[in-house]
Amino acid sequence: MRTEKDSIGELKLPDNVYYGIQSFRASQNFPVSGTQVHPELIRSYLLLKRAAATANAHSGALKEPLKRAIVKAIDKLLGGNPVRHFIVDAYQAGAGTSQNMNCNEVIANLANEILGHGLGTYDPIHPNDHVNMSQSTNDTYPTAMRLAALSLSRNLVKELKALAISLKRKSREFDKVIKSGRTHLQDAVPIRLGQEFAAYETTLSQLVELIEAARDHLRELGIGGSAVGTGVNVPRGYRKSILKELQRLFKEPGLRPARDLRAAMQSQLPMMVYSNALRAASLELTRIVNDLRLLSSGPSTGLAEILLPSTQPGSSIMPGKVNPSILEMANQVLFKVLGNDTAMAYAMQAGQLELNVMMPLMSQVALESTEILTNMLGLVRTKCIDGIKANQERCRQYAEQTAAMATALNPVLGYSKAAELTKQALKESKSIVDLVRDQALLTENQIKTLLNPKKLTEPR
Repeated sequence: MRTEKDSIGELKLPDNVYYGIQSFRASQNFPVSGTQVHPELIRSYLLLKRAAATANAHSGALKEPLKRAIVKAIDKLLGGNPVRHFIVDAYQAGAGTSQNMNCNEVIANLANEILGHGLGTYDPIHPNDHVNMSQSTNDTYPTAMRLAALSLSRNLVKELKALAISLKRKSREFDKVIKSGRTHLQDAVPIRLGQEFAAYETTLSQLVELIEAARDHLRELGIGGSAVGTGVNVPRGYRKSILKELQRLFKEPGLRPARDLRAAMQSQLPMMVYSNALRAASLELTRIVNDLRLLSSGPSTGLAEILLPSTQPGSSIMPGKVNPSILEMANQVLFKVLGNDTAMAYAMQAGQLELNVMMPLMSQVALESTEILTNMLGLVRTKCIDGIKANQERCRQYAEQTAAMATALNPVLGYSKAAELTKQALKESKSIVDLVRDQALLTENQIKTLLNPKKLTEPR
């Protein structure tokens, strides 16, 4: 064991750990969830500290040998498994001070070890004086969480685009499959199954645009604002230098300084905008997922217009039953994202005066939502969408049976007569075509022209 001291007092720590007294104290103070801070936040924080060391050296505030040791320590952490050194619960002290100090202490101890000094000595490199130089939790945490969300959401955008491509492929495959449309969950005029899937693809493309627009808000960074956005203890040239380093390290185009450093700490609007985009995406995806579940319902007593791939047995008591398991999983993920957005909303409005201290919660829910959405989309695409088949016979049967075919007769027979035929068709369980033919209301040529389901799905 080794003994370390902070402004509160002394504590004993295992002598071989890289975290220090403030990290350990926080781990004892917040045994809340057993959930670790998201690995992407840890990675982003480490890269931010690397950029800060370089910027401090460039401005002359940090000696070059100390900068090299800090950079070497961070690179070693990033090349291994840094997560095991971060012991603070995801739900921790406000603003993320514990997380920032966990990062500072781990880097300082490893850097000192590289220079040949013992753990816990904090000489020649100190967690606060050197690793945290020109920084505060109040400008590093909001910067790190925005960068983490930007990094993690790249794959989310890729998966949305991939799903859009899969839906487009299915729209072409099903383009000739005529079926009954439905409004109010009641029979409507015919539509092609491919048209339904093409509409889903359009929605996915719109969601990509929405999330890309939200990601751009995250690119505005308040780093260099220090404690309250006034830049106290920040040397000249530091902000410009660290932004340049962050652009290089994160390979994220468009990173830019906040228009107002105070606002970047008071308000976490960019995180809310991003979370709202995930919420909107989840609501639209829920609608599509539920449509697919409905279209595949049955197979004997439901719509059964599409056939989903079988992924696992669906019942422990009913032999042969197959459920839409992948889509059911998707619903649960989407509901979780909606709940996370509500938590984000409460946290975002809780900012007071110069700082919003609820950032650890914001970061956790944003990154969790991004990750589970990304993973879910990949599974839905590969285990469900790509394997969907059309039940062409069932679709054709519904298209021919729908009484809503009478809508096509409005221009010739009038709305009232078409309504009478609709009621009669439903009452006698006959098709509109049969009734029109029986009553000699149209010629055969008119029937073929006006009541052709395929032509009813195309604009004139």
